[in-house]
Parts: sequence; C-alpha cells; structure tokens
Amino acid sequence: MSGVYRLVTFCMIAISSVCHALAAETTLWGEVEITSPSARGSRLELIGGRCGVFGYSEWRDSNGVALAREELLFGEAEAGAHWHQYRMQRFSIGQDVLAERTDGSIQLEIREGERRRQAQLVVGDDVLVGPMLVTHLQSKLPLLRRGKVIVVPYLVAEQAMVLELRATRLDNGTDSLTIVRVETSSAFLRPFVPTTRVTFDQEGRFVGMQGRLLPQIKRATPLDGLIKVSHLGGSRLNSMKSICNKLAIS
Repeated sequence: MSGVYRLVTFCMIAISSVCHALAAETTLWGEVEITSPSARGSRLELIGGRCGVFGYSEWRDSNGVALAREELLFGEAEAGAHWHQYRMQRFSIGQDVLAERTDGSIQLEIREGERRRQAQLVVGDDVLVGPMLVTHLQSKLPLLRRGKVIVVPYLVAEQAMVLELRATRLDNGTDSLTIVRVETSSAFLRPFVPTTRVTFDQEGRFVGMQGRLLPQIKRATPLDGLIKVSHLGGSRLNSMKSICNKLAIS
C-alpha cells in the first residue's frame, strides 16, 4: 500500500494546471485559501503566465516567498502545441522534477533532497502534464456541458507514472458556472487519488479550482485548498508580463 500512499501524498492533478489556461501573452492571478487542517485559513498567492512557447506558474506564501513553481516549454507558441519540457519544483521540501519529451517517450529526472533517480516512460502523443489540463477542459466544454465524459492520460511527473483521468460536469443548478469534476478512471485508485473541481464561467473562462494544491509545507504533508482566479489587466498585467518575458529569455 506504500505506493498508493505516495500517490495520495504527491498527486496534485489539476490545480497545477493554472498557468496554461492562457492565450500566448496573458497572465492570471489566484487567491488561494488552504482548507487542510494543518494550515486551515492560511493564504497563498498564485501567478501564472504564458510568453510564446514558455509558460509558468508560481506559488507564494503571504510574505511573498516562493513555495513551488512549474515551467513548461512548448514546440510552438500556438495553442494545442505539443510540450517538450516540463519542470516542477517544491522549494520547501527540496523536490525538483524535470521531464523531457521525445518521440514516443518521456525522460524523467527526479530529485528529492540528496536522492536522485531517473525513469523513462513510453507514452502516446496526447499525454498531458501539469499546466495543460485546464486548457484541455476548456476546449472540451461544449461536450462536457452536454454530459459527455472526457478521458485523458496525465503525467504525474514526481511519481514517474501516467494516470488516466476522467472529467465530468457536475450539476450545480445554474448555467452561469460550469463545474467539472476530475478524478482517476481507476476504480481501485479513486479512493486514494484526490479529486479536483475546476470552474468555468458562462463564457468559458477559467475562474476557480478546489482540491489538492501543488505546494507542501513539509514532506508527505499535502495541502488542499480553494483558488479564486482573476484575469489581470492594466498596470498589474504589464508588470507581470515583464516578469514572464524575463523568465522566458533566461
């Protein structure tokens, strides 16, 4: 059962997917409220950006200290392009995961403190990773709203495994918001893998999430929470775009 325990501890599924719900040059900001008993009521900040072929998201505590970060490199700037490289870092627990995609396979290097390991997975062309799930769900909203079930392969990079996820619309009694439930397709794993709820407004904009968060305060202590997403404009947008552009160049 230890493998399942590790899956429960580290599998964040969709809440890492924030930064890719963007056009090629846009930025969003999220207010995060932790709901886990260990840190209930604590607040985090989440920013995400896309600069051409480069996307990122960063989680910060109330003092502005970075707790976790994701970066994603695409082959092309257009929406729907295949990803080439993904990196996930949890600074508070010393975890650093790099995934590089080639034709038909993914090479993984996983670092946790002083421990290092490598792995290789054989995958299909449609496998998603961290910051891609929300955009995929957006593209499938017409089907989800008609009651269709969407199934996708999803890379859990720190576990060197691919999960099959299923997404379904929840009936929330209103047409103004669409809430999508994302869970593993495996009936055996479903009690152990956190479920995520992703919310879109009537126009299809990504506006919120509920479920497992990417940061961890300490090893083997996952955090759950709520995210309220804002799509930025004005001076704050220009400032955060500048950050994104500098990161993309580096």
